[in-house]
Amino acid sequence: MKTRRVGDVAPLLDPTDPGWSAAPVERIGMMPTPLAMQPTEYIRNSWKDRAYGATAAIEVAAVHDGSRWALRAVWNGVSPAGKDFPDALAIALPVRGEPVLVLMGAPDAPIHFLRWQANKPGAKSQLATGIGRSAPGPALDCSARAHAEGGRWQVVVSRPLGGAGDVAPLLAGATTGIGFAVWVGGNDERGGIKAFSIDWAELVLDT
Repeated sequence: MKTRRVGDVAPLLDPTDPGWSAAPVERIGMMPTPLAMQPTEYIRNSWKDRAYGATAAIEVAAVHDGSRWALRAVWNGVSPAGKDFPDALAIALPVRGEPVLVLMGAPDAPIHFLRWQANKPGAKSQLATGIGRSAPGPALDCSARAHAEGGRWQVVVSRPLGGAGDVAPLLAGATTGIGFAVWVGGNDERGGIKAFSIDWAELVLDT
């Protein structure tokens, strides 16, 4: 997946901006998270006969302007209003070491997540060090804007380039990994009950 360099990211923070048509789009396949990997027996038993994680793929594109990075994700599955749980998207980036995405990282190889929820403004920074071990992440000027139309979400998540401490590094001219997760709130999905990309995709940032 290529992050194209542009003159200014600001207009592209709007997911409906026509400038997104010039950014290369990649389709990322998704699958339900395995029940055997859910952290508690209660969750495993509650969902063993229920379908979940039906989001088969998302379409993603990314840009940066030398100081800020923005990613646009598009997928089918806008839940009706009034449900108990929100639709949500998470973007995963490795911090250091060689974290295993399906295992949600490890204490010495954490994963930094940027999470958007349909019922909350902006995006949230989270840090994972293993299955069931997620906590608030490092302070970061991240943002998110969303647009729903025709049963499809269009969401742009943005953050600065750079990276230090537990902020996953995103650097012009560099390559890293990226992963995704989607929750369908209308199906009561939350926590580990979701669709996810099972392994890292390569993310290349233009110089």
